[in-house]
Amino acid sequence: MALLSRYNKLHLQRYEQKSNLNLNVEQWAADALVESYGLPKCYELLDFYFDVSASPSWNTFAYKAQELFDSKDAIEQDKKEREERRKLARKWLSE
Repeated sequence: MALLSRYNKLHLQRYEQKSNLNLNVEQWAADALVESYGLPKCYELLDFYFDVSASPSWNTFAYKAQELFDSKDAIEQDKKEREERRKLARKWLSE
C-alpha cells in the first residue's frame, strides 16, 4: 500500500486532484513490484516515471516497470560514461 500511497501523492501534486485508483485491486500489482524490485527502488522508479512521462498512469507504470528500470539504468550508465570521457578530455587538454 505504501507504493500506491506514493503514486496517489505524486498524482495529486501533478494534477491537483485525487486519482481514481481502486486500491484493493491495484494492491496486487503493487505487491508484485515491491517483491521484484524492493520498495526503495520502486519509489525511485515511480519518481522517474513521473519526471519523464507526459501523462503518467498507474497501469502503465505497473506493466512497464521493467522497461522503466532498464531505461533508468541506461541513462545513469550514460551519465557515468560521459563524466569519465569529460575527465579524460580535461586531462588530455591540460597536457
